[in-house]
Amino acid sequence: MTAPKRTSSTEELKAALLGHGLDLNGTIGSGLIWEPPVKIFHSSHVTDVEIGAYSYISPKAEIRHAVIGRYCSVGDNVNMRGSAHPREWLSSHPFPYSNIFTHSRTYRPPLTFEGYGKRTLIGHDVWIGSQAIILPGVRIGTGAIVGAGAVVAKDVPAYAVAVGNPARIVKYRFEQPLIDRLLQSEWWAYDLPKYLERQPGIPLDNPEGMLDFLARNGGTIDRISPRRKSYSRQQNSIVISNIPASGT
Repeated sequence: MTAPKRTSSTEELKAALLGHGLDLNGTIGSGLIWEPPVKIFHSSHVTDVEIGAYSYISPKAEIRHAVIGRYCSVGDNVNMRGSAHPREWLSSHPFPYSNIFTHSRTYRPPLTFEGYGKRTLIGHDVWIGSQAIILPGVRIGTGAIVGAGAVVAKDVPAYAVAVGNPARIVKYRFEQPLIDRLLQSEWWAYDLPKYLERQPGIPLDNPEGMLDFLARNGGTIDRISPRRKSYSRQQNSIVISNIPASGT
């Protein structure tokens, strides 16, 4: 763990994080874990989020209590909500399980609610279109696409395309044999942008050809390091820590 670093300006904070593989132009709430490199565009806010290498969050997104894989594209104004609300209790309001008015009320909430802070799980290579809303606890499989403006209340399988409100599956990106090959290959473990720096002529626009290429040449391509970093605040200081890898 690095020692706490006192920052006097936003630019100083951005420079410190950029040195650890996080290109931050938005804001962080209670904490963030990332696998370098990651980019968060302006006006986006993340809190209690884990995000994998080469994933990015577009402007004006609100992401809470989520785990996001590698090579994911999160569109602008996307909302991954942090909590559901009880529908069968006296009130759907959070006051029975969370005192959000601590400035004026000192009571201890008497209940717990399993939907509070429920984590949303996003696989690798997921594209979430602009203004989509992902409800708490939903799982979106690797390779899936969520259409712009969709409201996702149920799990989305790998490589499915989900659109609408409520979101429904309209098709799959590929036929099942190719989906199986893609999942088995775990191609997202490879550092392909780094490889492109010395070998740009690989068939990225041909999934089957690319899988064949990886089968022949995968040993010459660097793997993404599973090292992860975390960000937290201590008063006027930030703490950036190296934490154990969780795998791919």
